Amino acid sequence: MIKVDNSAEKRVFSNSDKKDVLILKQKIIKKIEEIEKTTKNYDDLSFYENENFSDNISVLKFKKLIDKEINNLLRSKLTSSFKNELRVLKKDLYLLLIADINTIKNYLKVKIDSNSLLIWKEDKKLKSSDFKKYQKKFENLYQKNLSQVSSSFKKPFFTLFENMNVCPYCNRNFINPIYKENSVGGDNKNQSPDIEHFFPKSIYPFLSLSISNLLPSCAFCNKIKSDVDTFKENCLSPYEIKEDDFKFDFILTAEKSKKLKIISKDKTCKNSDILHLESLYNEVHKEYINDIFDDVLKYPKSNRTFLDTFDILTENDYKKIFRNYPNEKDFNKHPLSKMTKDLYTQIKSLTK
Repeated sequence: MIKVDNSAEKRVFSNSDKKDVLILKQKIIKKIEEIEKTTKNYDDLSFYENENFSDNISVLKFKKLIDKEINNLLRSKLTSSFKNELRVLKKDLYLLLIADINTIKNYLKVKIDSNSLLIWKEDKKLKSSDFKKYQKKFENLYQKNLSQVSSSFKKPFFTLFENMNVCPYCNRNFINPIYKENSVGGDNKNQSPDIEHFFPKSIYPFLSLSISNLLPSCAFCNKIKSDVDTFKENCLSPYEIKEDDFKFDFILTAEKSKKLKIISKDKTCKNSDILHLESLYNEVHKEYINDIFDDVLKYPKSNRTFLDTFDILTENDYKKIFRNYPNEKDFNKHPLSKMTKDLYTQIKSLTK
């Protein structure tokens, strides 16, 4: 559970590197920044809809596609109440596609409180025909325009996270895409991590292409998280996590670490429970933890002197000694970085 950048620059991507496309992309990023400082009206982005190369920009292309599918739904056989909700949704598309995580969460709260028909709250087997039809449209939009290998936006989506090497949920597994020049035999030429919907698209279909709801993740976390309602369970998205929201705590003895616990600042937050992180770290990384513990305490006298300087170590010194990163902004570069930092901090405290 590590922080991921949710700035405006990381919410817009393009399927072309042509100069004119990149210029338009930067204009849109600046407009989003301006909107978020002033009006909060994301519909101002409609100004760019008729620009040349608008179809090369994620938010503009996705908005056009969703608009079209909602219009198709409105022409189909749906109840009048469901159509009314779709009309309201149609007006909110720019916000849903490009807003930051906090705006999305506030929007969801309003929708949930109003008992929106566009959010699934019951047994999947009991879905109305209206909901199934609408859900299928949004699922197809996601599959065709982002999930499939053939989508022109899939690779650019992952470039938003090019400095993120490990899964933001578990901070354990590498998630780097692979783009091979040639395939060998029958293997796949391209491989990428899963695209994970923080708020499940099975419950919130209208968020299926919302950038602040999308993250690369390892297959393990994607599968184990599955369709849990992360809003209902008060989970924190990696887009909003701060370093002190979660802490690795170690029950230490004179010889080794006996057990790891993950402590949440907000006791009602269920991130660790849903992802089973505590048991995973205890079962899989126990030896790694104890190797570190043993290395530091093997020579107590010299290491006590060393640990006294821990707080004033330079970043480069920390990297050389611990083979990991000390700062929250870099925890996404290497596995177990958050846990390693918390472990050394606790060992330092123990040896005083």
